[in-house]
Amino acid sequence: MLDDGQVCILGFLHQTLFPGSRVSLLAVDERMKPGMKYKLQQLGIQLVEVPCSESLQPSVSGHPDMQLLHIARDLLICQPQLNAKLFEQLRHFGFTIIPGKTMLKATYPLDIAYNVAIVGKLAFHNLRYTDSVASEFLKRCSIRLVHVNQGYAKCATLPVTPESLITSDPSIARAARSNGLDVLTLAPQTRICLPGLSYGFIGGAAGFIEREMIAFTGNLDTLEGAEDVKAFLAKHGMKWICLDENEIVDYGGLLPLYE
Repeated sequence: MLDDGQVCILGFLHQTLFPGSRVSLLAVDERMKPGMKYKLQQLGIQLVEVPCSESLQPSVSGHPDMQLLHIARDLLICQPQLNAKLFEQLRHFGFTIIPGKTMLKATYPLDIAYNVAIVGKLAFHNLRYTDSVASEFLKRCSIRLVHVNQGYAKCATLPVTPESLITSDPSIARAARSNGLDVLTLAPQTRICLPGLSYGFIGGAAGFIEREMIAFTGNLDTLEGAEDVKAFLAKHGMKWICLDENEIVDYGGLLPLYE
């Protein structure tokens, strides 16, 4: 966790999730394994640790992708009951933080309002449940909303470039392809660990730490279809690192905020 008085002069990401250089600030679940946090810090990355929300079920209560939606540059939409210390910490770093209108609750679909998958200029989500403030600002930023059946769209989507993604969700895969994106469709990832639930999602198990480097929260080789993932990443000029030698854990993604 960053010191309260610490000031950083860093650059906001011009495009959500896709850094133009090395990432210097990441939002992560506070429950991430200490060893993974240490590896990220050794790479010169500071961590904003997202506290667990009592509004969400324990398995996902600290996941950044459930509580925060980075639209672009300094603009963050947050769930209205975001932890006060985290709110102030993000504001301290210069973010414009706008609370959404949707109060999160523990049961689906009342927990998905901010779990939007932004890939380039497209935003995939079950639009019946997207927070209205988030929708408004996505439109203001010329990011087009695309309806999919999957409510946990960000969890289920790993953007690779603004024109490509990896997912195990058929509705996201169909919608992405119909909008011209290159898509790798995986089988449901039963080997991604999400404590308290049967399995996790690929989008919640990774994130960019450099312009062409994705970090996985565990050993990529433990994934079903690992070789396909590696080939797809290589196809798009992406490298990867594994933060742990054990099975991959869904922590709600690694959310890059500064580069």
